[in-house]
Amino acid sequence: MKMFKLLRSGLLVLGLFAVQSSFAQGDLIKLLDSATSLQAKGDKENLSKVLTSAASGIEEEAKSTKSAFGGKLLNQAGLLKKLIPLAQKGLAQKGALEKIINTVKMLLGANKISNLLGSGSSLIGQAASLKSNLGLIQTGMSVLSGGEGQKLGSLVTTALGSVGKLEKGGITGKAAEPVLKSQLGGITEMVKGLF
Repeated sequence: MKMFKLLRSGLLVLGLFAVQSSFAQGDLIKLLDSATSLQAKGDKENLSKVLTSAASGIEEEAKSTKSAFGGKLLNQAGLLKKLIPLAQKGLAQKGALEKIINTVKMLLGANKISNLLGSGSSLIGQAASLKSNLGLIQTGMSVLSGGEGQKLGSLVTTALGSVGKLEKGGITGKAAEPVLKSQLGGITEMVKGLF
């Protein structure tokens, strides 16, 4: 039974590595989440592999973006790489790893929203993507201090309300779009200023 569990864990990790050559954001989030669970299990070998793969994915994301978040993502990839030798020895601290992972999630979400705003495209039809990326920012907010976290949390909650109006389409959706663009711009600017 133990062997089966190890095999299954190994296959999961291998499956995640298979996406390394062309990362989608969802795959990168899965890698980051698996790093947290591997660290909790004390799986040093697979943790170091996942961190190596995640760092490559973050770098790829950073290099493909035109927004100001590229450099910030590269900084986090560098911090993650510094943890790899510690992870191999079982010395990677949970708090340090979680801080980097949550920061990366916030930056990934803000980067995608920034790219969408920068493209000049309509937000109509983008509700699912916006919800997903605002959700990433919410997930990562645990790294912020009380005041900053509350302020950003309030901005995200307000924006999610506007996304709900956008989803309704028609006159309601069109009326919500300019307001939402302004709200999202405020969120990305705040995240940019935090890191």
